[in-house]
Amino acid sequence: MSYRKTYSFRVQPQDVDFQYNVTMSALANILLTTAGYNADDNGFGIRFLNEKECTWVLIRFAVEMIRFPQQYEDIQVETWIEEVGRASTTRNFTIRDSKNEIIGNACSNWVMLDLNTRRAKDLLTLEGIHQFASNDSGLIEKPIKLDAVEGEEYDGFKVKYSDIDINGHVSSMRYIQWISDCFSLNCYKKYSIKRYEFNFMNEMFFDDFVEIVGQEIAPGDFRFEISKDDKTACRARVVF
Repeated sequence: MSYRKTYSFRVQPQDVDFQYNVTMSALANILLTTAGYNADDNGFGIRFLNEKECTWVLIRFAVEMIRFPQQYEDIQVETWIEEVGRASTTRNFTIRDSKNEIIGNACSNWVMLDLNTRRAKDLLTLEGIHQFASNDSGLIEKPIKLDAVEGEEYDGFKVKYSDIDINGHVSSMRYIQWISDCFSLNCYKKYSIKRYEFNFMNEMFFDDFVEIVGQEIAPGDFRFEISKDDKTACRARVVF
C-alpha cells in the first residue's frame, strides 16, 4: 500500500498578491484542499464524517517555504498521514515545482469534531483509519504550542458572513488572512516569509468581535493572538 499521494495544482490569479506570489491563505487553502482530496481517497473524508454528524477540524498548522510559487505556476503537493492517535492525527505535505524541486513543506494536526457537542471525538471510533498511518516524519519541525501574547493591538472587527465555513465557524484560511493583513506592503517588498504556524484553540462564530494583538519577539519573528471576549481563539507565529 502506498501511503503517499500527490495532487497537482496551478496557481491562479486570485491566489496571488501584488508581487504575483501566492498568499499565505491561498497556499493554506491548496494544502487543506489536498488534505481533503486524500481523506476522500482514503475513505474518511468530510462527507463520510458528516454522515456521522462529525467533521475534521484543524488544530495546529505549520508551513515552511524556500520560495512561494507564482501566478500560473504548476505545483505538485505530496501528502501523507504520519500518525493517528486517539485524540488527533498528523498529516504532512511536501510542495514541489515543475522541475520536481522542493519549494516548501508543511505539517498539520487534526481532530474529529462532534457537530452536536462541539467536542473532539475518539479517533479509534473510525474503524480502519489507522492503517493509513505511515510513521514517516515530515521535513520540518512540527507545529508547537505557542505561548500567550501580550503586545500591541493590531486590529479589531466583527466576524462576518464570508468568514464562516461549512462547519459553522470561522474558517482556518480566514485566521491566516487576518494575520497576513497585519503586515504592510513595504514589509512584503523587503522580506520573504520563511515559516508561519497557527494554533487553533477555540471556535469563533458569526458576529463575534475579533481582537488581534501582536509583538515582534526577535528580529523578523512575530507572534499574534486572536481572541474574543478575552477568550483566545487562535495564536500564530510568522517568521521572515
